[in-house]
Amino acid sequence: MAWVSHPNTDEILRQPGYLFWNPSALTNEATWGTKLGFTQTGVKLEILPKYIYHNTEEDGDMPSIKLYGGCFVRLYATLLNYNTTALARLLPGLTSGAAIKLPNALKTGYNLNNATHTDTLLFVPDDIKNNNVVILQKAAPNIVDSSFLTRDDDTLFACVFDGFSKSGDADGIVYVGDITGGTIR
Repeated sequence: MAWVSHPNTDEILRQPGYLFWNPSALTNEATWGTKLGFTQTGVKLEILPKYIYHNTEEDGDMPSIKLYGGCFVRLYATLLNYNTTALARLLPGLTSGAAIKLPNALKTGYNLNNATHTDTLLFVPDDIKNNNVVILQKAAPNIVDSSFLTRDDDTLFACVFDGFSKSGDADGIVYVGDITGGTIR
């Protein structure tokens, strides 16, 4: 086994890096969007396909049909620092100073998957030559999982985003790969 080639560009995500919101291009840091914060431990990306099984009529035990029911994507990060933009993205409806005040301006049943509260989310590791970026083409906040602070040696801010496909977007929900192969639309 050749350990000298580890990690390679097909392996990710436990690399320190930054989360960015609303990037316009991947050409350089100036176009990566608003920096939400730094994560020392990288990100955790869950890709969870859904399946629907139909059991045989004879005995009801053995699946006879397996249907693909779509795929769900969720990105987890623990930020060592964050800014008011990160708070406003994770907890929509906050005051202009991004102070956490509940209940806030959002009413029960508000659609958080609309254009006001979703955009592209980009994770860029410190070492982009040897590690992959992650792009959620349409990220929406996961308020339940994001709304806690953890106290350890440092104050940590957990943030969780759910990934969705843009309408008619050929790039799908998520891109994991070399920064030169990614696309922002």
